Amino acid sequence: MNTDRTKLLGEAPVRKAIFVMATPVVAGMMVQVLYNLVDTFFIGRLGDPNQLAAANLAMPVLVLMMAIAGIIGTGAASYISRCLGESRNEQAAKTLATGVVLSVIIGLVVTILGVIFLKPLITLLGASIDTFPYAYTYVLVLIIGTIPIMGNYAIGQLLRAEGDAMGSMFGMFLGTVLNIVLDPLFIFVFEMGVGGAAIATVLGNTGSLLFYFFRYNSGKTLLKINLKLISFEKVFMREIFTIGIPASLSQAFMAISMTFLNNMAAGYGDTIVASLGVSLRIITIGTFIFMGIAAGCQPLVGFNFGSKNLKRVKSIILNGMSITTIIGLLLGGLIWIFARPIIGVFSSTEEVQNFGMIILRALVISLPFVGGQMLNTVTVQAMGKAIPSLFLSISRQGIIFIPLLFLLNTLFGFNGFIYAQPITDIIMLLISLVLVSQILRKSNPNRKVDALPAQDTIVSKESIDC
Repeated sequence: MNTDRTKLLGEAPVRKAIFVMATPVVAGMMVQVLYNLVDTFFIGRLGDPNQLAAANLAMPVLVLMMAIAGIIGTGAASYISRCLGESRNEQAAKTLATGVVLSVIIGLVVTILGVIFLKPLITLLGASIDTFPYAYTYVLVLIIGTIPIMGNYAIGQLLRAEGDAMGSMFGMFLGTVLNIVLDPLFIFVFEMGVGGAAIATVLGNTGSLLFYFFRYNSGKTLLKINLKLISFEKVFMREIFTIGIPASLSQAFMAISMTFLNNMAAGYGDTIVASLGVSLRIITIGTFIFMGIAAGCQPLVGFNFGSKNLKRVKSIILNGMSITTIIGLLLGGLIWIFARPIIGVFSSTEEVQNFGMIILRALVISLPFVGGQMLNTVTVQAMGKAIPSLFLSISRQGIIFIPLLFLLNTLFGFNGFIYAQPITDIIMLLISLVLVSQILRKSNPNRKVDALPAQDTIVSKESIDC
């Protein structure tokens, strides 16, 4: 085993370990954000709000693909990290091989079902008469590219599980740059409009996936993909799916909630759908940073929880929450101040700018809170706690968000439903703090692990000491 990698996971100063593990992932996520924004920018240059709205309507499909891929990616990654922490390298290698094959099989099933039910799916997404043909084209291309899209997402997580954050980051970077280069080519040169953007997305994911396969066979990773090690034994299926399914439910509910959100927005007109779509993509600047930090912390938590180093696990959580809270406050303030000109970069339509500014300012309220909540959710997954992971996964975008969405929309209309997400994230942060604290206490036979502090204390000096 690579001793430098294991020392980083289990012995390096916590802040240094988080920085080394999270920075490449965050960098890769920022490249992904750049893709999202550039993609939106080029579609916006078409001067057609209907195509801009169609791209937003199709987003739940992409999120759902990632959710399904996350069953394998998150579940297998959690088990790989814990096996490496317990020095069970062969078990980790078998999990990797099995996860890769399962990703391909599930991707093929999703492709077949997607093609069969394509038309009713587009209607379900909330497409109007004007946006239907554009949404149909966009989603069809995504479905045809299901295997590379899902494979890229899942296998990138497996690579990070062994601490190869740099390899994962470069794969994301390669795919996203490819996507950005191909966007204007397919959209404008080949005059394919929003469908061209979807083709660029699929090709970008294909490039990332091919790089990951190359990485695993380059000798630069702890594990290698060896198809001879594939095993469908009960232990692997249990470990992958009991953690993977609850984790994927979070994104699955996100796809469902986005569908509800888009249908509600469609009730106010296609301009609102377009404004919502631009705002949601801008807000990914913050959420993707937090996802990167959480993803970087996941193998740290899994490794140290597997080796029974609960003190280090707690330190990782506190440091991570401190970082995400500070970033959320600073970034949220900047986006709030410059909301209208930011929207204006992606659409010259005055109505889109006006409504987009309102929506964006509502969404940025989440930023100081959502990072800690994401980190706690990933922590529970990395610990292998299936039931708490399931609870957190279905609560944010399901049990809490969807009822709030309907309630606030009914009571306050447009000015109500746009605040459902920030209110949900505040509630979820408090719930996740209590849950993680309880898990840490119960996992220590000597009960010497203190409860995690409340959100208003995690940014203190003590919370970031190693």
